[in-house]
Amino acid sequence: MQRALASLATVLADPGAPGAADELARLRARWRELAPEERDALTPLARLAAARVSAAAAPPPAPADDDGYLSYLEGMASTAAAAEADEPPPATEPRSQQVSGRQTTRDLLGSTAGTLFDAAPAPAPARTGGERDPESLLHLLGLTAFRPGQREAVQAALDGRDALVVMPTGGGKSLCYQLPALASDDLTVVVSPLIALMRDQCQRLTDLGHPAVMLASGGEPDANRIALDQIRDGSATVCFAAPERFASAAFRNALAQRTIALFVVDEAHCVSEWGHDFRPDYLRLAQVVADLGHPPTMACTATATPKVAEEIVARLGLRDPERVRSGFDRPNISFDVLPFDGEGSVARKRATLLAGLQMPENRPAVVYCGTRKSTEEIAELLDGAGLTTVGYHAGMNAQQRSLRQDAFMRGDVDVVVATNAFGMGVDKADVRSVWHWALPSSLEAYYQEAGRAGRDGLPARAVLLASRSDLGRLVRFIKEAEVTPAQVGALVGRLRVQAQEGVAELEAGAEGDRIALAVAERAGALRLTPGAGGRLRVELAGDPDPRAVAQLCRAATDRRWQSYRSIEAYASGHDRCRRRQLLDHFGDPAPVAPLGRCCDVDDPPDWLPPIQVAAKRSRASAPVDDGPPVSDAELEPLKAWRRERAAGKPAYTVANDATLREIVRRRPASAAALLEIRGIGPSFVEKHAESLLELLAQ
Repeated sequence: MQRALASLATVLADPGAPGAADELARLRARWRELAPEERDALTPLARLAAARVSAAAAPPPAPADDDGYLSYLEGMASTAAAAEADEPPPATEPRSQQVSGRQTTRDLLGSTAGTLFDAAPAPAPARTGGERDPESLLHLLGLTAFRPGQREAVQAALDGRDALVVMPTGGGKSLCYQLPALASDDLTVVVSPLIALMRDQCQRLTDLGHPAVMLASGGEPDANRIALDQIRDGSATVCFAAPERFASAAFRNALAQRTIALFVVDEAHCVSEWGHDFRPDYLRLAQVVADLGHPPTMACTATATPKVAEEIVARLGLRDPERVRSGFDRPNISFDVLPFDGEGSVARKRATLLAGLQMPENRPAVVYCGTRKSTEEIAELLDGAGLTTVGYHAGMNAQQRSLRQDAFMRGDVDVVVATNAFGMGVDKADVRSVWHWALPSSLEAYYQEAGRAGRDGLPARAVLLASRSDLGRLVRFIKEAEVTPAQVGALVGRLRVQAQEGVAELEAGAEGDRIALAVAERAGALRLTPGAGGRLRVELAGDPDPRAVAQLCRAATDRRWQSYRSIEAYASGHDRCRRRQLLDHFGDPAPVAPLGRCCDVDDPPDWLPPIQVAAKRSRASAPVDDGPPVSDAELEPLKAWRRERAAGKPAYTVANDATLREIVRRRPASAAALLEIRGIGPSFVEKHAESLLELLAQ
């Protein structure tokens, strides 16, 4: 509707301009795409625009009565359509022949099938006539040059080769598959979990005259049925689909009737069950590709480390793929980490966030929080300070989330405060800053979220408000998700009891269950495929190898600690360039080349105004021996524990006496509480927290 309003505004601003009739014709071509209520709302403006264009061209005066006026508008539509085709307009018929009987506005403006603009056919898709040169295809999308890596990916698709495309958020992955799609009348299939982004890409291709359709759960049944018809009859050349659609036999049968020019798996890191964004529906895609005769397959992702990239290749069965890894740098984004610890740190964080977002150059903005509760609290804080703000998290119903996202996309709202449920596939180019109120679980997740800033190439900021308390939260998550061989064995045993003819179905479940299933599959005990209703279908096999299970359990835990250490090092290391850390993490050796400010390490964040909050002295930062005395009897159990943990090394390598005395005073009951004690860091927690907390609980 925004595009329609913009077209009408352009026409009404200067109806006599040379391009006014063309603009009206373009609006006619898009008229059917509007919802009925949107057409009803825009009809008066459309009438006025058509009348003024007509008057500017000095046509015969419009009849005064309703029937004649509506028929006159129909004639105007034909005139503009003929002008667009560079043909003379048809002769105007007598009024008695223009309207037969009493017709209503709905008759002439149309229901979902017929509209005021029916006289103008949709633009014919611009095809290439078999042209296979990447440069010659660019003009079809109105572009003149490739970004790094794009040409290689496009050429691989044109040559019929598989490809793995790893580019940062905003790096132009979508062009890598959209451009080859325009070079063939066969079908290109794009699989993505990002409904909003697919809808936007489908709309853009359609507006440019390239026949694209989209199928996703939650869509209108008629829309999905029409899309299937267009796939079958060959009128659609691009199909966007959510991964769960491949559970539909009707959809797969429709695809089987077409030659597949290219099969695209977007957000391909979702196929990695130990990656940061695993999705069970991606498990079926390798079989789908095989069932379709293994057409050229392109896997695209923005967040794959070299290790995850290799897993994508193996999981999807890519054959000798062209590997495209463009530079990971986002040179227009500055990266700042602002530390907040000690008593009063929350107040300082709030004041800093508020001061930063009150600067107009930092809006529109996205603020990521770690919990739904903090999302609602921060949204209330910002809204109460006069910033147009909405909250967004998975606890809201789909309609609430959609309305809030749309308001942000339209510019009615300046700030979205959200959990990581927001942003995937939201293609808003002018986000000026992304703020993290809490540490994300991995550097991959952080960079993906931060990368939603500055997609228009203009200066933008990514600001991480770092607190050590967040490290305790992440440690707790890792501990809760830790899987032992005994748990894997118990899960397999439970599935054997539930299974019928060796097959069981279950919910994807909690993080621990998901990892246990992945371990059991890798150990050869079962095979996972998607089931109905988002469930997992488990096909049981032989008994798992105990040694393999133990090794895989350790590997799963190690991988999570690796993710933890990467985000912990990024947040706490104040002597190494943030941009350099990010590029190294993703295996990009290119030198840093920011377009403006780089990061807080290289360029102090003097862009922030002074923060007027008095910081109180923190207990955690005070000398640890300032508390009440601790007796030798109280200290001896901890010293004995320390000797055991040191395993022959000097005792101080585990903890010094001052730290032990503070442990006695505080009696911490969790990893998070341990981290608040001076002398205890993430490495201590990883190695010793479990045994120490067990001792303290006795």
